Amino acid sequence: MTGRMAGEGYGKEKQKMRDRKQTQFLLIIAALVMAAAIFAGSPAAADYLVLSFGTDRVLRFGDDGTYKGVFAGPDQNITKPTAIARRSDGKIYVACYVTQITSYIVRLSEKGEYEAHVGTGDYGFIGGLIFDQAGNLYISDSSAWWVNKLTPDGVQTVLNSGSETTPSPAGMAFDAQGRLYLACGGANGKILRWNADGSFDRKLLDNPRLVDVAIVTLDGGAQAVRALRADGSTSGYYLGWDIEGNWTGPYVTTESSPEWVNSLWQIDATKFLIVGYNGIYRYELTDQGPVKTLWTGLIPGLLSSPYGIVWVPDEVGSANSLNYQGRLADSSGNPVPDGQHTLVFAFFATETGGDPLWTSAPVSATTSGGLFTTTIPGVPPAVFDAKDVWLQVTVNGETLSPRIYVSSVPLAMKALRAL
Repeated sequence: MTGRMAGEGYGKEKQKMRDRKQTQFLLIIAALVMAAAIFAGSPAAADYLVLSFGTDRVLRFGDDGTYKGVFAGPDQNITKPTAIARRSDGKIYVACYVTQITSYIVRLSEKGEYEAHVGTGDYGFIGGLIFDQAGNLYISDSSAWWVNKLTPDGVQTVLNSGSETTPSPAGMAFDAQGRLYLACGGANGKILRWNADGSFDRKLLDNPRLVDVAIVTLDGGAQAVRALRADGSTSGYYLGWDIEGNWTGPYVTTESSPEWVNSLWQIDATKFLIVGYNGIYRYELTDQGPVKTLWTGLIPGLLSSPYGIVWVPDEVGSANSLNYQGRLADSSGNPVPDGQHTLVFAFFATETGGDPLWTSAPVSATTSGGLFTTTIPGVPPAVFDAKDVWLQVTVNGETLSPRIYVSSVPLAMKALRAL
């Protein structure tokens, strides 16, 4: 299959070629300028930080699953990240795996800069991190079978769970009353609850192989428990109980996508993200049943074995992200099969040849009928200081031609720089 952009002028007649190139030019320019204008006046939106266990990175995504860049990596002491949490002041804490009995936690700034190692450093596999309103960090140690509480001044203690064991502790959540919920795995999996004052409350329910837990607020204000269960590589389940552990449903099976589910992010009472080793899927509960869509697939060299997710405010620094819309077709002009594709964008001051002014990291895009929308993250405004600018697109390693002339973009980008 030979990829190309629709309207790039692969027709046999020269006039058709010119017409197609002009059509493409108008489409791309409109998309880029509109994105820049939206950035200038729109309020901040939600982003997500996703852990990439296989590439030692923390990646940033938009709320629609659009890849926006590397947040942190090996240079910030990130190694095989397994859990992530955001403190109320915006600091990011990431648990990193070394061996089954050795893990550590690093603190990053809200921009992804390394600040410090925190905690004792003698943890096993860390299955979950979470902060309470007082700034205490809770650390579930799946190897040691306990939960540590680390205070802001560095005092660490182990939570008392009474007569209850905490097998393979993993994800955690707080309810509106400040009570802590813990998902435990293994054959004797369960959900445990602690009171807001730190005293152990009780075992809420038994359910094997739980890996994460969330608290949702339903219509009418009642709270409820949701949990993620991993029975094997292709058997994941999203389950529901009321706030006291009585079964209510829903019962949703992942049906092998994603595989090896490990993390749950509850968007609201009916929408949630499930993280697994082969990607992240978005679910929405409807009267007709759950609707599942691919939020992001794996990204070669960037996202491999996703393992953990957390919400963060949309970074102001991504102000120069540009929306890009297009259509991918084969050599016969037919839309490529629906699915995930990897794109790289490069800006040039020349129509052919020369060195790029700037090149993006690989960006993931999902086609439907050949059509796709994605984001070019973090384009430096200085790119458009050149008199003329052309955009070159590479799809799945194949560079498309000709380059696209984007002379209208500098006006919008320079206007942003003047704000």
